[in-house]
Amino acid sequence: MPSERLINDVYANIDLISSNVPSNMNFIKREVTILGSIPCFVLFISGIADKGIVEEIVIKPLMQKGSKINNQNIIDDLVKKCILASDLTVSDSIPEICYELLNGKCVVLVENIKSAVICNTASEKYRSIQESTTEKSVYGLRESFTENLNLNITMLQRKVKNPNLKVEKYMIGDKFKTEVALTYIDGIIDPLVLTNIKSRLAGLKAPAIITGGILEQFIDNRPYNLFPITKSTERPDKVVFDLLEGKAAIFISESSTALIAPATFFEFFQGFEDYSERTILANFSRLMRFIAILTVMILEPIYLVLLIYNPELFPYKLMSLIISSRQNIPLPPLLEILAMGVAIEILREGGLRLPNPIGTTLAIVGGIVIGESATRAGLVSYVTLFIVAITVICTFIIPSYQMALTIRFIRFPMLILGQMFGFYGLLVGFYFLLVHLTKMESFGIAYFSPIVPSRFTDLLDSFIRAPLKNILIEPKSLHPSRKSPK
Repeated sequence: MPSERLINDVYANIDLISSNVPSNMNFIKREVTILGSIPCFVLFISGIADKGIVEEIVIKPLMQKGSKINNQNIIDDLVKKCILASDLTVSDSIPEICYELLNGKCVVLVENIKSAVICNTASEKYRSIQESTTEKSVYGLRESFTENLNLNITMLQRKVKNPNLKVEKYMIGDKFKTEVALTYIDGIIDPLVLTNIKSRLAGLKAPAIITGGILEQFIDNRPYNLFPITKSTERPDKVVFDLLEGKAAIFISESSTALIAPATFFEFFQGFEDYSERTILANFSRLMRFIAILTVMILEPIYLVLLIYNPELFPYKLMSLIISSRQNIPLPPLLEILAMGVAIEILREGGLRLPNPIGTTLAIVGGIVIGESATRAGLVSYVTLFIVAITVICTFIIPSYQMALTIRFIRFPMLILGQMFGFYGLLVGFYFLLVHLTKMESFGIAYFSPIVPSRFTDLLDSFIRAPLKNILIEPKSLHPSRKSPK
């Protein structure tokens, strides 16, 4: 079994390290002679490590001061008198050395020394800070997270000037490790919630964590759950606001998205701009949003049920219009709605996969052409097309993309239930949906709070938004370990 510790032979050490890192052309092994005749090697992976930094703070000082260090205490002198790096450690563990090489650090090995100096020389060449393209804002900041984990945490620290802001790092992944950072404000986050989040991260078993969406699915114990239990965002101001409420933010290395935990159902329908607008205008926006959500879930099923089971409930003039528009339509109402709904979903999925200008063109032109063609061919009635179009437009009002997908999907089983059992089917469907939501939890927090369990003070920032002075407090729903009156 190969040794996991460094030995006195520097060449054997290099062989051991080389066998545990990708032996590609960018794995650099630079030899420098110190104290006249002692071989010393600087190892790094060019590209991941910044070659210029390695040359400036490691190789150049070694060549200039290598002959002046103390022969009896080489490593100590290298650290204190020679190498210019501010972030360095000494280790004799080969797995640790290999891991740090893959993180962009460089390693200094010396003949007859069983320790190595590890210097932080990671390349910081990442995408610059830009405005988020997925979360547009009228009033908010014009910056979003990048793929650089350290930069993301720095952006957060610049905004949260609080000594209790904590950053804890985890290494997750069986096949390859990914650095994950958990951030929270100590003293504001509930200890029970924090324990739940930490235990999920510490016990997480996954081959690899590449994106926030993958991490969210691994920390959710219910793999077939439709509803997201964390919010994802690219915007630092959103993260700051949630930290102040008592939540935690999880950052993933090489990902520009932060996960906010825990999350409750109603939060997904609240826009961050709600807190920047005047109270009445913010409430109007929220009202429109909830109307849109109900429209997405019930407009098509109710239209179907009225058409099949209870046409007498339509006003006479409206019923006449519907009858005239459905003459000679060969498809039954359910297939008619499903066909249009599936076509819209395919267009949406296609628009996501294409470059932005082409995707937008496909969505607009495709929707118009297909809708017009279907009605002219007599496959779909104008009224049905109008109902489906209103439903699709309402889905765009939901601020969270994760929840918008879920709400869009829910209308399909509702259509099936409406077709089979009429209004009773819809009632049963909503009953099971509410039961499911009231039983869900997100890291120890009731998912349907502040409705179930009731937290009357938190209702001031749920369906409505009370004046800011009444709501910028820590929500009781997020502090299950506090025993306080409702």
